[in-house]
Amino acid sequence: MSYSDRDETVLKKTKNYVKFHRLLARAESNGRLDGKFRCPVCGMRYLSATEANNCCKIEMD
Repeated sequence: MSYSDRDETVLKKTKNYVKFHRLLARAESNGRLDGKFRCPVCGMRYLSATEANNCCKIEMD
């Protein structure tokens, strides 16, 4: 990554990293990025409301 010529706060992508894009594609397919339902505690996204509600659920003994 390098800084853009116009703005010092914006990073410009300089190299394509295969592993990063594979992990990103897997996260999108699992619904962790574009999922419809969001965990109310951490904000992780899921494809179903049940998974989202159970994400940071604390079990009481």
